[in-house]
Amino acid sequence: MFDRYRAKIEQYCKEVGIEVPIGFQRHTPGRYVAIDLESNPPKLVAATWSHQKDALSYLDKVAAGQKTRMLDFKERRELTLNDKGSLLPGESF
Repeated sequence: MFDRYRAKIEQYCKEVGIEVPIGFQRHTPGRYVAIDLESNPPKLVAATWSHQKDALSYLDKVAAGQKTRMLDFKERRELTLNDKGSLLPGESF
């Protein structure tokens, strides 16, 4: 299952011009992915998460104040952070 995520994530990044860091290969891929939009070109965050609470923790502690796009590769949806600290499904990708 995790290898499917790796292939889907890498293919998506290639198609839309998102840089994949070398460190991505060192981690077991999860369904939740962060894209650093402040990099030029945008860059995949090497760590991914299997649980939404872990993705939320990243947004709260590491990426606070940064432009970040969150994606759910299981549901193939972009996620948005609401004012209650939850990730809500948005547009398909």
